[in-house]
Amino acid sequence: MGSAHPTGALAYGLGFLAFLAVPIVAVMIAGIVMVAVFPAQRKKGGLAAENGRRAANWGLTINALMILVLASLGSLWLIFGDSREFFPVGTPIIFYVVFAVTHVSVCILGVAKARAGEVFDNRLAIPFLK
Repeated sequence: MGSAHPTGALAYGLGFLAFLAVPIVAVMIAGIVMVAVFPAQRKKGGLAAENGRRAANWGLTINALMILVLASLGSLWLIFGDSREFFPVGTPIIFYVVFAVTHVSVCILGVAKARAGEVFDNRLAIPFLK
């Protein structure tokens, strides 16, 4: 059953929205939702607030990375759009796959740690929110 005290696992669990059907956009939606639930998690205080803040930082980090992927993809497509080769235009796609797998891994670890009553120390997240 559920924990007696709020843990902030919800903030990380909502990161699984990245499994929506639209690549890149789904990861960005998940990141936005992770940030959007932070105020509610902060009101719960303690563990929920800290995990909520860290999940929000990850949401902002993954969105920044997805913006870089989109900008790179667009720029490379404008420059090399007529190329029939995967590289260099396909390079951002490889980064997207790496970032998406990392995002799902962070969400799994975040939920597991939060459900165990611990703060997930994600060193990959940029500390946008102190």
